[in-house]
Amino acid sequence: MLLSFLALTPSIVVAKLPAAIDPWYPVPVPKESDTHDFTLRHIFHRGTYRDPNLHKRYDFSPQAPVLLTQDDDHVQTSSLQPPPHFTLRSDSVEIERLVDRQAPSVERYLQHARYTGSPAVLDASQWTLDEVVGPNIEHKPTVLNLAIMAANAYNPGPGEGDWEDVNQGYNRSTPFGWEGDGLRGHIFANEGNETVIISLKGTSPAVFDGDGTTTKDKLNDNLFFSCCCAQGGSYFWHQVCDCQTGTYTCNRTCVVQALRQENRYYRAAIDLYTNVTELYPDSNVWLAGHSLGGAVTSLLGLTFGLPTVTFEAPGEDLAAKRLGLPAPPSSNPNRPRTKYTGAYHFGNTADPVFMGTCNGATATCTLGGYAMESQCHTGKQCVYDTVSDYGWRVGIGNHKIHNVIDNVIKMYQTVPTCEPDDECVDCFNWKFFESNGSDSTTTTRTTSTSSTTDYDYIDTGGYHNLHDHKLRYTRLVWVQRESQCHGNNNHARANNNLVHRICPCFCHARPIVYLRAPRLVGMS
Repeated sequence: MLLSFLALTPSIVVAKLPAAIDPWYPVPVPKESDTHDFTLRHIFHRGTYRDPNLHKRYDFSPQAPVLLTQDDDHVQTSSLQPPPHFTLRSDSVEIERLVDRQAPSVERYLQHARYTGSPAVLDASQWTLDEVVGPNIEHKPTVLNLAIMAANAYNPGPGEGDWEDVNQGYNRSTPFGWEGDGLRGHIFANEGNETVIISLKGTSPAVFDGDGTTTKDKLNDNLFFSCCCAQGGSYFWHQVCDCQTGTYTCNRTCVVQALRQENRYYRAAIDLYTNVTELYPDSNVWLAGHSLGGAVTSLLGLTFGLPTVTFEAPGEDLAAKRLGLPAPPSSNPNRPRTKYTGAYHFGNTADPVFMGTCNGATATCTLGGYAMESQCHTGKQCVYDTVSDYGWRVGIGNHKIHNVIDNVIKMYQTVPTCEPDDECVDCFNWKFFESNGSDSTTTTRTTSTSSTTDYDYIDTGGYHNLHDHKLRYTRLVWVQRESQCHGNNNHARANNNLVHRICPCFCHARPIVYLRAPRLVGMS
């Protein structure tokens, strides 16, 4: 689950006997030459905030039962299950990646970006275009099994063994998921250890800040996915740094430094990955994840050039640029990196987090304190158009992984075609500058589109109805219109004279979209 407000009642933990049929159990796939059986081998838990030195590992024996935990409509259930076996089909994928992908070399590049504020400049000889073995993202059972891997949380069964300290951490057991503190990774491997899959767990479903992961998840979400640390927007947004210096003006260096703190999840993901590769130095590595776990997974895949599959992940291109991840010389620094990344992002049009629209004044994300402003994904997007195909309304419930598994992936006969979004732009109306005194830069640009559909003014009558007009591929960007701030029912209208301004508390200017047609589409 992504956001802490997904559940509106406290979670109930129910212990039950093994179910006769587990709807999220691995899907059988006929055995062929390009299919591989994966089993759960390890769980890694890496501390991030409270216990930054904590790093534990649990090794599963082949026949030992596991404790499977699932969230289903605010009720958390746990049951003992046989060791899971997942059958996935492979295919070749081209990835442009660094020749030297050893952790020390990658760390030097990241340190350069941290201290200079820009990515390390690498010539073409330091890059290679490799054809590697990756998951077959056109094969529905493979995609479904990867989603189940990303959804399920596993724990050792009672009396099955102890956690091992990877390094000098605290001598205590670690809870499942992202509970308390840290990043959880489930490690799967096939029969001969030729391929290893790392599945990173996403965020918790708690409601408000408390003793669980809510505060830490909100901190990471608002660092990764907001334009300026959740400033310059809603009163409800949970501010995570003080980098805004004026209206739509932001200190880029300040944001980058906050994002690159050593105790953030991205840093923990790198540490977790390097420990896995020490166990499996000659294995191919695939990555999978959901929601924030999927975004961190994608950043890890970009860093080391790994095949990556995410589900309902928010746009992570903004974070990739701020982290200063190395990019090939052929890539455009002003556009998302979409070619030869090996990254595939599955999502549906009724999920406002995946679509980058969960940021309006009354959006669920906003009311929960989350500033989900980023829209752009790296790699390719594989979009289920649930709004047009099934008439779904946009809502945060469509972000939940169990809804995606049961009502999206299983319901469609085939998987969607994966395509890049080369024209996407994040934070287009913000001006960014470096704190070392250099001239300010801006991401403002004239938006063009290749959409085949033009729109004039559309009176939507509400936020969610906007998506009923099939705006997915219209190259929309978000702006703010002139607002008198005289009430909450400030209805939208066509208006070509825009004034960027901040209004107090509940009366923020409503977002509108600029489309190919020379009119503005508003939302109430």
